[in-house]
Amino acid sequence: MSQIFVYSTLSNDQRYQLEDGREVFVRGRANVSDGGLVTPKGKVTPIGEDEFNLLQKNIVFKAHSKNGFVSAAHRSEDPERFASANLEPADKSAQDTPATAKKRNAGGAKVAEA
Repeated sequence: MSQIFVYSTLSNDQRYQLEDGREVFVRGRANVSDGGLVTPKGKVTPIGEDEFNLLQKNIVFKAHSKNGFVSAAHRSEDPERFASANLEPADKSAQDTPATAKKRNAGGAKVAEA
Protein backbone atom coordinates (compact mmCIF):
# COMPACT_ATOMS: atom_id res chain seq x y z
CA MET A 1 0.00 0.00 0.00
CA SER A 2 1.47 3.35 -0.97
CA GLN A 3 1.69 6.47 1.13
CA ILE A 4 -0.09 9.74 0.53
CA PHE A 5 1.39 12.97 1.87
CA VAL A 6 -1.13 15.43 3.31
CA TYR A 7 0.10 19.04 3.37
CA SER A 8 -1.46 21.60 5.70
CA THR A 9 -1.37 25.32 6.48
CA LEU A 10 -3.79 24.90 9.40
CA SER A 11 -2.69 26.43 12.68
CA ASN A 12 -3.89 23.45 14.72
CA ASP A 13 -3.35 19.71 14.47
CA GLN A 14 -6.42 17.87 13.21
CA ARG A 15 -7.90 14.47 14.06
CA TYR A 16 -10.37 13.55 11.34
CA GLN A 17 -12.88 10.81 12.18
CA LEU A 18 -13.23 8.09 9.52
CA GLU A 19 -16.49 6.29 8.78
CA ASP A 20 -14.96 2.97 9.96
CA GLY A 21 -14.37 4.42 13.46
CA ARG A 22 -10.65 5.13 13.09
CA GLU A 23 -9.24 8.62 13.05
CA VAL A 24 -6.47 10.19 11.00
CA PHE A 25 -4.07 12.67 12.58
CA VAL A 26 -2.87 15.48 10.28
CA ARG A 27 -0.15 17.82 11.51
CA GLY A 28 -1.04 21.46 11.80
CA ARG A 29 0.81 24.18 13.69
CA ALA A 30 1.74 25.97 10.48
CA ASN A 31 2.26 29.70 11.02
CA VAL A 32 2.70 29.05 14.75
CA SER A 33 6.06 29.72 16.37
CA ASP A 34 7.68 26.67 17.97
CA GLY A 35 10.01 26.70 20.97
CA GLY A 36 12.96 27.57 18.72
CA LEU A 37 11.13 30.59 17.28
CA VAL A 38 10.76 28.89 13.91
CA THR A 39 7.44 29.60 12.22
CA PRO A 40 6.81 26.98 9.52
CA LYS A 41 4.55 27.96 6.62
CA GLY A 42 3.37 24.39 6.02
CA LYS A 43 3.41 20.91 7.54
CA VAL A 44 3.24 17.41 6.04
CA THR A 45 1.80 14.13 7.36
CA PRO A 46 2.26 10.77 5.60
CA ILE A 47 -0.81 8.50 5.73
CA GLY A 48 -1.85 5.26 4.07
CA GLU A 49 -3.74 5.28 0.79
CA ASP A 50 -6.71 3.47 2.38
CA GLU A 51 -6.88 6.13 5.11
CA PHE A 52 -6.77 8.86 2.47
CA ASN A 53 -9.62 7.27 0.51
CA LEU A 54 -11.78 7.30 3.65
CA LEU A 55 -10.53 10.74 4.68
CA GLN A 56 -11.94 12.25 1.49
CA LYS A 57 -15.44 11.40 2.77
CA ASN A 58 -14.96 13.39 6.01
CA ILE A 59 -16.98 16.62 5.86
CA VAL A 60 -14.42 18.66 7.84
CA PHE A 61 -11.51 17.45 5.70
CA LYS A 62 -13.51 18.28 2.57
CA ALA A 63 -14.14 21.80 3.90
CA HIS A 64 -10.46 22.30 4.77
CA SER A 65 -9.52 21.07 1.30
CA LYS A 66 -12.11 23.23 -0.48
CA ASN A 67 -10.91 26.29 1.44
CA GLY A 68 -7.30 25.58 0.43
CA PHE A 69 -5.81 24.66 3.80
CA VAL A 70 -5.03 20.99 3.09
CA SER A 71 -3.98 19.11 -0.03
CA ALA A 72 -2.38 15.77 -0.80
CA ALA A 73 0.27 14.36 -3.12
CA HIS A 74 1.79 10.97 -3.90
CA ARG A 75 5.32 12.22 -3.29
CA SER A 76 7.05 13.85 -0.37
CA GLU A 77 8.44 17.32 -0.86
CA ASP A 78 9.38 20.31 1.25
CA PRO A 79 6.14 21.25 3.06
CA GLU A 80 6.84 24.98 3.01
CA ARG A 81 7.49 24.97 -0.73
CA PHE A 82 4.37 22.86 -1.38
CA ALA A 83 2.26 25.13 0.85
CA SER A 84 3.52 28.29 -0.87
CA ALA A 85 2.67 26.90 -4.30
CA ASN A 86 -0.61 25.09 -3.58
CA LEU A 87 -2.32 26.21 -0.37
CA GLU A 88 -3.79 29.28 1.27
CA PRO A 89 -1.06 30.96 3.32
CA ALA A 90 -2.80 30.75 6.72
CA ASP A 91 -6.10 30.16 8.44
CA LYS A 92 -7.76 32.60 10.85
CA SER A 93 -6.00 30.99 13.83
CA ALA A 94 -2.50 31.89 12.60
CA GLN A 95 -0.40 34.11 14.84
CA ASP A 96 -0.34 37.77 13.92
CA THR A 97 2.69 39.18 12.18
CA PRO A 98 3.41 42.92 12.05
CA ALA A 99 1.88 42.98 8.54
CA THR A 100 -1.35 41.16 9.52
CA ALA A 101 -1.72 43.20 12.72
CA LYS A 102 -1.32 46.44 10.76
CA LYS A 103 -3.91 45.30 8.19
CA ARG A 104 -6.38 44.19 10.87
CA ASN A 105 -5.86 47.37 12.90
CA ALA A 106 -5.54 49.89 10.06
CA GLY A 107 -7.11 52.83 11.92
CA GLY A 108 -5.85 51.89 15.37
CA ALA A 109 -2.67 52.17 17.34
CA LYS A 110 0.65 52.03 15.55
CA VAL A 111 2.17 48.53 15.33
CA ALA A 112 5.90 48.29 15.95
CA GLU A 113 7.87 46.55 13.19
CA ALA A 114 9.94 43.59 14.36
